Amino acid sequence: MKKSLMLGILAMSAVTAVFAEEVKVKDAWTRATAPGQDSAMVQAVITSKQAAKLVAVACKDATTAEMHSMVMEGDLMKMRQVEAIELPAGKAVDLGAAGYHLMLLGLKKPLVAGKKTFCEMRVRSDNGKESKVQVSAKVQPLVAEAEHQHMHHH
Repeated sequence: MKKSLMLGILAMSAVTAVFAEEVKVKDAWTRATAPGQDSAMVQAVITSKQAAKLVAVACKDATTAEMHSMVMEGDLMKMRQVEAIELPAGKAVDLGAAGYHLMLLGLKKPLVAGKKTFCEMRVRSDNGKESKVQVSAKVQPLVAEAEHQHMHHH
């Protein structure tokens, strides 16, 4: 009984690890924070080999992390917390271009340019399996534009 239970647990953890490898996160970045600033926005590009949803995020440098959408309502940009972000199979989802970002709230320390902040994303595949993906977001200078958005200016 114990042997079959252990094999079952090992098999489940292997499936989770394999699924985690099927979700890739690249170009994760945020801006350095000004003194007293207690929130920051993180951008990233997420690709899942199978249809899935980003369902939660946590960052070690923040008390809370939320997923937000950004929509124009008239002349105003409105941010709203969302429950999940769809990740279509095989398609890169650039959070910024898709109208999303991650909000880090209650920063525990200032984010310093040149350093990284570490987050964990929870992704749920359409078959219900969940996995955790470790992400390191590079902290960009406060006044500079994101490198990958303004390469054409150089």
